[in-house]
Amino acid sequence: MLLGRSAECARLLALIDKARGGESGALVIRGEAGIGKTSLVSYVADTADDLLRLGTRGVEVESDLPYVGLADLLRPVLHFLDRIPQRQVAALTGALALGPAEAQDRFAVAAGTLSLLGVLAEEGPVLVTVDDAHWLDPYSLDALAFATRRLGREGVVVLFTLRDAPEEAASRLASIETLTLGGLDPESARRLVTEEGTAELTEQEQARLLAEARGNPLALIELPALLAGRGDEDDSGAPLPIGEMLAHTFGSAVARLPSDAQDAMLLLAVLGTRPLAGTEAALRAHGLSYESLEAAEAAGLVVEEQDGYAFRHPLVRSAVYHGATPVRRRRAHHAVARSLQGATAPALEQYAWHLAASGAEPDEHVASLLENAASGAPETLTYPLASRLYERAARFTPAGQRKAERLLDAARAAQAAGSLNEAAAILDSALEHAEQLGTQLDIRQLRCYLDVQRGQPTRSRELLRSAVDEAEKVDPSLAAVMLGGIALTELAVGDLTAARVSSAAAMELAESAHETLLPVRLLRTLVLLLGGDADAGRELLRELAEPLASPDPAFPYPLSGVGGLCHLAAEELDEAHGLLDRAAYTARSSSAVGLLSHLLCTLAVVEFWRGRWTPSLAHADEAVRLAEATGRLIEVPRGLAALARTEAALNREEDCRRHAAQAEEWALSTELPMDAARARGALGLLELGLGRFEEAVHCLEDVRAFSRQHGRGDGLYLTWAADLADAYVHLHMTAEAREVLDVLEYEGGRGHRPVTAGAAARCRGLLEPGDPERASEHMRRSLALLAERPVPFERARTEFAWGEQLRRQGRRSEARRLLERALATFERLGSSGWAARVAAELHAAGGTEVRPERAPLERLTPQELQVALVVGRGLTNHEVAERLFLSVKTVEFHLSNIYRKLDGVHRRAQLVRLLAQASEAPA
Repeated sequence: MLLGRSAECARLLALIDKARGGESGALVIRGEAGIGKTSLVSYVADTADDLLRLGTRGVEVESDLPYVGLADLLRPVLHFLDRIPQRQVAALTGALALGPAEAQDRFAVAAGTLSLLGVLAEEGPVLVTVDDAHWLDPYSLDALAFATRRLGREGVVVLFTLRDAPEEAASRLASIETLTLGGLDPESARRLVTEEGTAELTEQEQARLLAEARGNPLALIELPALLAGRGDEDDSGAPLPIGEMLAHTFGSAVARLPSDAQDAMLLLAVLGTRPLAGTEAALRAHGLSYESLEAAEAAGLVVEEQDGYAFRHPLVRSAVYHGATPVRRRRAHHAVARSLQGATAPALEQYAWHLAASGAEPDEHVASLLENAASGAPETLTYPLASRLYERAARFTPAGQRKAERLLDAARAAQAAGSLNEAAAILDSALEHAEQLGTQLDIRQLRCYLDVQRGQPTRSRELLRSAVDEAEKVDPSLAAVMLGGIALTELAVGDLTAARVSSAAAMELAESAHETLLPVRLLRTLVLLLGGDADAGRELLRELAEPLASPDPAFPYPLSGVGGLCHLAAEELDEAHGLLDRAAYTARSSSAVGLLSHLLCTLAVVEFWRGRWTPSLAHADEAVRLAEATGRLIEVPRGLAALARTEAALNREEDCRRHAAQAEEWALSTELPMDAARARGALGLLELGLGRFEEAVHCLEDVRAFSRQHGRGDGLYLTWAADLADAYVHLHMTAEAREVLDVLEYEGGRGHRPVTAGAAARCRGLLEPGDPERASEHMRRSLALLAERPVPFERARTEFAWGEQLRRQGRRSEARRLLERALATFERLGSSGWAARVAAELHAAGGTEVRPERAPLERLTPQELQVALVVGRGLTNHEVAERLFLSVKTVEFHLSNIYRKLDGVHRRAQLVRLLAQASEAPA
């Protein structure tokens, strides 16, 4: 057991024991430099010699090189690649520079990492250690963080060590449990100084050491050599930062070495922990050799490893590199650059980095070399590497237009790689150098789409609006697309009034330029369906069916997702489901994780209306998790609001309130007030189902106010009017109910919208209590309209309302038939609050309550249901794991739980039949 670390060791050993039992776990170990993070991980690794050990360490000078850390980690197990899906093999081998690369979303690399860890775990438990994660390149760190979050029942333990200060790395690992290491207790600190200290100290020196070191183990071991014999010399009365003291210590040791050893150590610091293939060449170019490092090894500053020399501790490297004069550092980088001359990608990127660090001036020859490598065929390199090469090319380009163009190319590649924040920062730099208006406009347009995805629609809209007038003078087609982008942001915040103007102007510009622009026409279609000439909108949607079947995947926003919203607004639920389901399947197949979160958010809403509430919950839950993982913050409140509405209908009060509150909080931080309104609408539906009508009115009037303010009516995406009218009727607020009914009837009359028209007819019937025949006529019309679409919840609400009305008119026999049908539907859907209200009415009508068995799929968790749904497509466990970004063992674990929870289901064929029956259940 490590001295003074018994509790921490026990915590990590418990994770190892769980891994032996097939349970995965992860921990981020945080603390200052020298606090013992690496020692703790090494101790645990030494005790877990029965686990397969994979490890890597972040290196400061390599932190700009994409996937260098992941390549180091996975190098020993690359022979297992033939056991993971081929698409993921292509993504991994490309990212790790092992073969032709796939130009795709960087989360395909993350999915491949997860699959490979799952395959390794099939052989036995696995321990993954990532030391100095704050220096790991962000691409590797994101891939490992994504994989770690999705581990379940594989038997994989992942340990990250991280310094306190770097918040960027900490934010990438924020969802993983953290252990913060403090200093050793005083008694353990004294023992460590006595047993391991590097010099004998007087009592006064030891007292100062204990005070200065503050329990930092590395300081307690290394500083005695600095303090011995110095007494109060240099005592300023203020404690020095640990890192500064240790750097002083290691720097002093380096300064005592011969000059050739210092030069060799500086080259080693420049090259990184595991020297590149050109290490010896770099040493020779400097007039040095590996023998030059022998003195450093004797001093305990470097150690010999299988593949060369390495520093004993990262702080030694830091002291060597930062302790050298700027001239010596530049000379070392230049020596390494010379050793890499003539390299191809990805080593070409390292060549450029070292050349830049050497202080080289702009050089068009070098810039062109890098640009040509970056713009090679898509199969020759990955988006992350292309982005870095373009950036390096821009570094060697003088300020001006060419620099801006190369930075714009770098930003496009970064966006394609899924690095939204990085792309935004590159665009800001590009705009400073752009001299031509067309380039400036391209930069602004791309920045708009990035800001929308990152949850900053207001900035996006203003940025584009300022550019449209300029674009119209030079490129009307570009101006039209920009106006479409403005309409998109206005729809995202819920401002339909503004979107009407923007989309109409975009269409006019496109037509004047004689261009058929899918994004412009698609957004105009959505606006017309949401609040304009719905018949014209339907006609446009029919014309777009063919291009929507295979939209450009490189377009900055998801065209299939917008198409799904169009079908939803047109109340074409089966068409919406078909388009979104196909697009989601394609996105899973290509590991397009960012796109998938958008599609699943809308698919969850469609499935709610179709009465398939368990899939709705599964889709919304996965959408939220993927959106958070990929930085598509705009999708988080959308998914949470969808979750809350389905949970409201299911009477899951606690879950509904929690997710609605989270949706409102996220909507506020991402400037998306419509999703806050959707969350309030979900709470209104919850209160309505529970019979708390005053509370329902309170929530739903907020949604009504938002709708009025932004020129919206009522629809299937933002729905409120039918629920509010229902609550008003039960509170005998007839005048208010009639006002809301006017909204419903107007919306139901805009083209053929049978769901809204059916809800309007139901409300009209509720407002005719004094005329039973007219009331029944409206209710019959409601059921006839609702029968045109698969909306079981809405039909059951009409049956309930009509039955309740007939029972109060004394027509108990007719009432019972309607109430029994409504009860059966509510029970099948799992809507316990509505079922309870119907049951009370049925009892009052003299009926006998017969509760049908709850739908068996409701017993499953959202992730279990998602696994079941994909299994239902006839896929193997490996294919399911690939589609859901899970390991095979986690899929197997969920399947075993599914079989345990579903009576009579013990095989895949039985599960497939059950899912088929559920999808075919009468709507």
